[in-house]
Amino acid sequence: MIKNRLYISDANKCLELLENNSIKVIYIDPPYNTKNKKFEYNDNNENWIEDMKNILNKAYLTLKIEGVIFISIDDTMFSELKLICDEIFSKKNFIGTFITRQATRSNTKQINTIHEYILCYGKNKNLVPAFSVYRKDLLVYKEIINDLILKIKTIYLNYNKSYAEKELKKSLKEYLKKDGFDWIKNYNLVDDNGEIFFAKDLSTPSEPKELYIEEINLTLPKLKTRGWVSKEKIIKLYKENKLYFKNDRPYEKHYLIDSKDNAMSILNFYSRQGKHDLEKLGMGDMFSTAKPVELIKYLIKISSNKNDIILDFFAGSGTTAEAVLKLNKEENSERKFILCQIDEKILNNKKSIEKLKSYNYKNSIASITKLRLKKLEKLYNYEYEIIE
Repeated sequence: MIKNRLYISDANKCLELLENNSIKVIYIDPPYNTKNKKFEYNDNNENWIEDMKNILNKAYLTLKIEGVIFISIDDTMFSELKLICDEIFSKKNFIGTFITRQATRSNTKQINTIHEYILCYGKNKNLVPAFSVYRKDLLVYKEIINDLILKIKTIYLNYNKSYAEKELKKSLKEYLKKDGFDWIKNYNLVDDNGEIFFAKDLSTPSEPKELYIEEINLTLPKLKTRGWVSKEKIIKLYKENKLYFKNDRPYEKHYLIDSKDNAMSILNFYSRQGKHDLEKLGMGDMFSTAKPVELIKYLIKISSNKNDIILDFFAGSGTTAEAVLKLNKEENSERKFILCQIDEKILNNKKSIEKLKSYNYKNSIASITKLRLKKLEKLYNYEYEIIE
């Protein structure tokens, strides 16, 4: 069984060591080639386009047929990167672009640039599942969903179900005045525990026929134009107490707390959170461009299953590893990470070099990655190997 891994090497050599068709998700945050001399790494590469072509060609081979790649970039090389990816992954496999809000202010002269991008491609877009997320986890819906659930539950406990449903419908009228809330109108019922749900139809476009389910002593009459879902599905819903009957017809209870939507293209994960993540590990000021753990965790969550392998061959401070470990803990899953970081010297950050020296690590970006993985051991009690 594959272990969590950190390769101390350049991306090309790392990718050559990996099996073809083995990786479900790749996330990379490559140097943006901004020519900025203040970073801990060299961000001036005259061969950036050619180098990215070579690396991404190899990365393509490692992806499973249903795999995806996410690439962070800013305006500097966005158009060039898009053309490279269109060539390697094909335009037809372009899934979309996330726009990440980075800050509230920037130092640019004409436009207050506060965003970056994440390009997303599939190896075969047709085989990539929908990037669905719980609405309760989306910033635009989170507060309203939680407040509504609490309000109706409280009314139910203090009064009764009928009154709770009446107040629910009043609230829904107000929410429907908001843009993007059309979906919530269906959640207009309250169950015997005070939970909000909508009644989902259990018929299918199939041959109409009577369905007798002996296991639960239920007979469903023949419908005029449609058939019923499988009896296995109805038995499962019955055992989960998710059947709702109206006019002697069964429906599925679809709870508001479980409602999902496709991932939105605008993401609010501020860049300063990446620094805060390092501060929690006692590594503040060691790496100035660390991405937020929650951002990478979000991308992994919407695009992978619980036993998939996540690859990052521009590992930097090791954010992707922490994102995988945190998600595993939250979901009781067993995703694995493979990181790769070249052993280049740290530039422009004496604090980082001194901190590494205090831990008996040498001056290199890869040492920052190593130190973070070491500190994460105490939080997540996981195993990994370093290959140099």
